[in-house]
Amino acid sequence: MISILFISFLVTFVTTYLIIKYQYLYKSYSNDHDLKGKQKFHQIPVPRIGGTALLAGILIATPPLWLVIAIQPIFIGGLLEDLTKKISPRSRLLLSFLSAIIALYGLGIGLRQLGWPWFDNNILSFPLISLILTTVLIGGISHAANIIDGFNGLLIGFTLMVLSIFTWVLWQLDDQFLLSIIFPTIASLVGLMIFNFPKGRIFLGDAGAYLIGFLLAIFSLMLIKRHPEVSPWFPLLVLVYPIFETVFSIYRKKFLRGKSPGMPDGIHFHMLIYKRIIPQYFGIREKSWKRNALTSIVMWFIISPSLMIALFFWNKHWVLVFGVVIFCFYYIFLYFLIVRFKLSKIKSNIIK
Repeated sequence: MISILFISFLVTFVTTYLIIKYQYLYKSYSNDHDLKGKQKFHQIPVPRIGGTALLAGILIATPPLWLVIAIQPIFIGGLLEDLTKKISPRSRLLLSFLSAIIALYGLGIGLRQLGWPWFDNNILSFPLISLILTTVLIGGISHAANIIDGFNGLLIGFTLMVLSIFTWVLWQLDDQFLLSIIFPTIASLVGLMIFNFPKGRIFLGDAGAYLIGFLLAIFSLMLIKRHPEVSPWFPLLVLVYPIFETVFSIYRKKFLRGKSPGMPDGIHFHMLIYKRIIPQYFGIREKSWKRNALTSIVMWFIISPSLMIALFFWNKHWVLVFGVVIFCFYYIFLYFLIVRFKLSKIKSNIIK
């Protein structure tokens, strides 16, 4: 196991180093040159194909064949978007559904329970409904991961926190099979994190973000399938941040701002932290890697309470349900508090 961890780390580390070192050969295709977009916070063009290095480190550990096959559609769709910037969100969503269906067929991980007996027995018992819900769940988490991939280390750091919690639970359950898949994923993420945080010398890109989201969804479904004693709300609470960020963003854009949910904007939670909290409390107003990295650190602290609840109560169904509900209210409260903070604090300081 130790040798596999080292090899996965080394493959990702070396591949990432080579991508950065020789980026001048293909930078017109691989680098993110958009420095002024609503969701762009870097200062120089940066390679956005870090997902290829991450995938290389994971594949070297020979995960299950069906998992490798299932990864391909969503990863290729994201990589083509990284290279051409011409793959529509709809096409990438459909490819994520295709990956989900392949995973369902090959790994047999359809969602069969939510811990609500009536719903489980009367709704999820129908194979078609289970197929649809599982496909939407996997595709949704894949895209949710892409949404929070906005600052140096934010998504990778969050994923390492999540996988560490999964590891703790799997270790107690003595599930060597799942651990043998998750450990190389952690090692590969660390190999990429070294270059992504704090200075952001390489980005995950859509391919890397989709890959992470897809794996998090698959690991979650495999965990609750293999261990009925684990509440299905355990992975939901662990992943509630990207899931609720996505749901709230759709609501905010559609109903509060009257815009298409697919249109990008600059007021996601992590963006508000970058624009309003970091300048005020850390005194960094210029666009810099320090401000970028600090945003990720602040976000990790904000989301950590929900992860701690999941860590200690992974088999306590109603505690986890309560934790999900509390997080949603906690998120909304902080979000609008920061919105009001912008008007009352920063604006008054500028006037002074």
